Amino acid sequence: MEPRRNFIKKMIAGGVAASAFPHLLLGKEPTGGSKSSIKSLKQDVLPVRLALIGKGGQGTSDTRTALRVPGVKLVAVCDLYDARLQDAKKEWGSDIFTTREYKDILSRNDVDAVIVGTSDHWHQKICIEAMKAGKHVYCEKPVIHKIAEINDLIKAQELSGCVFQSGSQGMSSVGNRKAKQLVQNGAIGKVNFIEGAFTSAPRRACRIPEGLAPADIWWDRYIQNARKVPFEPSRFFCWRNWKDYGTGIAGDLFVHVLSSLQYIMDSPGPQKVYTTGDIDSVGDTPYIMLSYFDYPARNGSDAFKVALTANYADSVSKKWSSLDFNMIGNEGTLRVEWDKVTLKKASKISAADFDKLAPIGNTIDKPEQVSDTELLFVEKGYNNCHLDHISRFFDAIRNKTKVEADVRFAVQTAVPAVLCYESYLSGKPVNWDPVALKLKK
Repeated sequence: MEPRRNFIKKMIAGGVAASAFPHLLLGKEPTGGSKSSIKSLKQDVLPVRLALIGKGGQGTSDTRTALRVPGVKLVAVCDLYDARLQDAKKEWGSDIFTTREYKDILSRNDVDAVIVGTSDHWHQKICIEAMKAGKHVYCEKPVIHKIAEINDLIKAQELSGCVFQSGSQGMSSVGNRKAKQLVQNGAIGKVNFIEGAFTSAPRRACRIPEGLAPADIWWDRYIQNARKVPFEPSRFFCWRNWKDYGTGIAGDLFVHVLSSLQYIMDSPGPQKVYTTGDIDSVGDTPYIMLSYFDYPARNGSDAFKVALTANYADSVSKKWSSLDFNMIGNEGTLRVEWDKVTLKKASKISAADFDKLAPIGNTIDKPEQVSDTELLFVEKGYNNCHLDHISRFFDAIRNKTKVEADVRFAVQTAVPAVLCYESYLSGKPVNWDPVALKLKK
């Protein structure tokens, strides 16, 4: 075991500096929403004119959060369902432009950036066209629906120079950042295993509006990039249950943990994915899924394994690992949550050991001594990593800086989720080269 004095020196020397996140102000109202950040902004702050493409639940949530960032103005909304366009005007003003046709959004000169909150099978196409039109893109995860979509998406961003950020907001949380700092500085030794689970809560059941008529939805456009099938409301409102439009549980949920762990571990992705599961009576994607990932050794870190599971038939456990997952090392463990990190060691550890680490937030930098072998790092009052994450997007647009969850990171975290379903279908492991971004035999 590493001597205590060497461990402390290592952590101080290799601390993740707060300067790595210059625009983050932590507390009850993080970046863009805190009173202190609002006061510090100049009156002539560069405005960003925003449009939403896909006003489903997540797209609506993203937009509400974006509008809490000073200087962001919503000018247009696109959706294939008329009722959502009506709701947009009710919520955000009758003066915003609404349309069923996303190309109308991309052709507007008063749109600087777009949020893409559509079903997965439209992500890549709309993002590419948006960047070609000079629009910055915030795209919900996963950013691809198929492996074949990778290269064109990356190339479009590189050619356009537009800011591109994926919507895996958990990786911007103060808890994830503290976990990264602790892991990089050897707090739990060599990481060998990471685990997370999802059960029924807090996921809500998919609901189809009553009295829905085929004319209410532009169905032909919706299935343009998919198999041609007759109008079926569940395929639109419950699209995550269908492989034609979504990426199943893995793309919906596992990608959150994958984003966080690959950010914390500074890893481009796994080299092997294996998945098994069961199909529910609704849709054609598993409602029970068990996935296993082999991550290779990299940059001085040993190889490690990841196990992610989901069970929508479990109504009791109520685990939700995008908010709470475990990291196991040979010298300790971390329980990582969005606002806190619990460190447990086999030997004694003191809160004073962490006094000289570079600051990450406010209270999270002063751990509480739970016992001789357990510390709790908690950011009291912290409640919105979503705002932290989307603020980074607008900061990058204004300051012409880079984002952590850029197009390559987005692809590297989306691929393992897509491979989960491929492995489930074949019943075999899928081998992957996470650096070259290609399948291996």
